[in-house]
Amino acid sequence: MFTRRLALKLLAPTVLVSLLLVAACIAGALYLIRSHDALSAVLSENIDSTQTARDLLKAVENLRDGLLGDHSNATDTAERLVGLNTAVRERLQRARDLANLEGEKQLTKQIGDALDAYYQAWDRRASVPPAERVAYDRKLAEQLEEGQVRQNCMKLRDYNTDQVAAADRSVTSLAWGLPVVAVVAPLSGLALGYIMARSIYHSMYQLNVRIRDAAGRLSGETPPLLLGKPGDLPDLDGQMQGVIEEMERVVSRLQQRERDVLRREQLAAVGQVAAGVAHELRNPLTSVKMLVQAGMEGSKPTGLAHDDLAIIEHEVLRMEACIQTFLDFARPPHAEPRRTDLLAVVRRAAALVEGRARRQKVRCVLNLPPGPIEMQIDANQIQQVLVNLLLNALDAMPQGGVIHAEARAPGRGADVEVEVRDDGPGVAPEVMKRLFEPFVSTKETGLGLGLSICRRLVEAHGGAIHGGNGSDGGAVFTFALPTTGELDSPLRHKGHKEER
Repeated sequence: MFTRRLALKLLAPTVLVSLLLVAACIAGALYLIRSHDALSAVLSENIDSTQTARDLLKAVENLRDGLLGDHSNATDTAERLVGLNTAVRERLQRARDLANLEGEKQLTKQIGDALDAYYQAWDRRASVPPAERVAYDRKLAEQLEEGQVRQNCMKLRDYNTDQVAAADRSVTSLAWGLPVVAVVAPLSGLALGYIMARSIYHSMYQLNVRIRDAAGRLSGETPPLLLGKPGDLPDLDGQMQGVIEEMERVVSRLQQRERDVLRREQLAAVGQVAAGVAHELRNPLTSVKMLVQAGMEGSKPTGLAHDDLAIIEHEVLRMEACIQTFLDFARPPHAEPRRTDLLAVVRRAAALVEGRARRQKVRCVLNLPPGPIEMQIDANQIQQVLVNLLLNALDAMPQGGVIHAEARAPGRGADVEVEVRDDGPGVAPEVMKRLFEPFVSTKETGLGLGLSICRRLVEAHGGAIHGGNGSDGGAVFTFALPTTGELDSPLRHKGHKEER
């Protein structure tokens, strides 16, 4: 019973595939039947178009013969020509109604354009003196020939005849394909499914399986398995279950190793951070230690001078800034947006670095629009982004230069962009690809977290930041912030410069 159940499990997919193949063949047959009906309709329509083209050609030829024919009775001639013109109009309209292919449309258009010119001349026939009407009718017949009305009617007839022949060939092919798909394909699918199922079932009893070669690398405890008769099939199932369980244990061990590797990488990153923090804190601590030791020298320490205390305060502030930078990187940003004028934030950030810029002989030029840009932002976080970008620009120009800070609001609903550009040496090529990654810096001192923090703060506002080198040198950093709601003062004027 167990062997039969296992055999059914092995045969079930093959039988299912065979049934699906049969169903696909039946669906294909139904599709061919519908296609046959559609082609029959197309064939019927092409036959109508061909007959209409022949009728139009015949009507044009009759009109030409009438214009060149007997004019002995002016009244009969006029009535006959009016009837012939009416017949041409009716058949042309019928041809236009049946034209559904591009070739038919072009030919009927050419015929119609030529006949329109002819009808304009025909309308002037009534004003022609009776004695001159014979000559005038001959000119009308020549106009039909010069307009190639009859030739285009013949082309239209031949075009539709070719379409009829093509549709007839397609219908014939489908007619032959129906019995093939409806009968041969399902039988072939059933035969193929039966052969595959029998082959798989038969191969199970002839298979010489050695589980130790496959599973020995996992545990080395699985005995070999030899299949020689149907009774060994349950043993195969049991052995394979053992291999599966051993593989699950190996996968579990591999996942544990991956977790260990990830933890080691995390510890390495923490070690890198610790090394950076230690490097940043060691120099200020050394300065503070040396000043304190100098103040304690002698039998009666005199204390520290004002300049020494100022140096200690400066070094302590450096350590606080280092620790704050590390905390800003470790703590996920949580924005608290409020309705704020972005231009006021830009001016405030420029004012914070104004003192250092003045000492370095760096001019900070603000190119800002005249009106406010009201946005839902966290003013402190965006100010921090701007200050970091401005400080980086100052670090790149220790001997002086110009910093350009520009704010652009392209229009209602578009992102607002802020750009900071300097005259420094620009971003090194080896740093460009890793510009916003943590611990990447070209400075001798610094954790390399400033740009990474800027990116996190901008992305927390739903924006994006990118950096690179300008066409005329220097580094250019631009971040975009999405606007939420309409601006209180729509910007319609060019910006003006402010120099600090």
